Amino acid sequence: MIRVVLFGSQNDASRDGAPAFNPAQDIPSMAGKVIFITGAAGDLGQQTAIELARYGRPSRIYIADLPRDDDAKQALTHQIASEAYGDSIPPTVETAVTTSTEIRFLDLDLASFDSVRKCAQTFAAQEQRLDILILNAGIIRVPPATTMEGYETHFGVNYLGHALLTRLVMPILLHTTQQQPGADVRIVVVSSEGHVSAPKQGVDFDLVKTSCANLPYPKRYGQSKAALIGLMKELSRDYPQIKTVAIHPGRILTGMARSLWKESTPARLTKPIAPFFCVPVTTGIRNHLWAATSSEVVSGTYYEPVGVPGKLSPALQDQTFPKRLREWTDNALGGIESLG
Repeated sequence: MIRVVLFGSQNDASRDGAPAFNPAQDIPSMAGKVIFITGAAGDLGQQTAIELARYGRPSRIYIADLPRDDDAKQALTHQIASEAYGDSIPPTVETAVTTSTEIRFLDLDLASFDSVRKCAQTFAAQEQRLDILILNAGIIRVPPATTMEGYETHFGVNYLGHALLTRLVMPILLHTTQQQPGADVRIVVVSSEGHVSAPKQGVDFDLVKTSCANLPYPKRYGQSKAALIGLMKELSRDYPQIKTVAIHPGRILTGMARSLWKESTPARLTKPIAPFFCVPVTTGIRNHLWAATSSEVVSGTYYEPVGVPGKLSPALQDQTFPKRLREWTDNALGGIESLG
């Protein structure tokens, strides 16, 4: 069954019970701050970088995404800088320098532990400060397959790669909380309302180191998003000095939606009415921006657009789930958690 909702009911920043959020007015000065966004070559991540650069003016924004050649990196950083500030300042191959914010690209393939580790090492070689980590990258509706280490692709990319990256850069996040007066260090975990489609237990730990070929796509995708909320819960408990939240961006017209139209019959059938219950990227990233900047954020919370505490599935309401996920993850990542 296809559920249709009225335009804006998942994304309207001013709906009843939701805090109104206008990026131009509500993003505070981020002078001196360093931001790291995964998947920032894609629609949501790229627009998040643009808005934070335009209105917050942090010192640096790191764009972490799939490796590409120098020309492609230059084109991407230039595009972000020019949309934020205009074309007055020419970029270099590695960075696009503006009067306030420097956009830097980092190679990151979340399907490879080696790539994740190299990305973290490259970042650590350049920075001793990290104020906001946005775990934005994600995949949806890919055929059954595995990552380099043999994990189901959705789970490996959406969850496990991000879990490893977070562990590797955690010393820098903690250093920032200690060294920067009044530090407001945050981790924003981009999950999805799709977490409700996960297996009954949240994650089928016995299957995730396979292609999960016998699990339907919604369960494969859903358990990766459920795991991200479990990750947020554990991080918020273990590191109270860091504000850690998970968000559902809403139903947004992104490249993912366009790929679904090609692959999914139900998605194609609903394409003509999609504008009535989906919103453009510029609206859809408001929950990203609110979670990264608002003073109203409460660590350990899952938010739907914009800034509204969301309802968790029964599996995620089970208080033992984050601990079970943590134990499984410790085993999966054992021995590769240090940059040393």
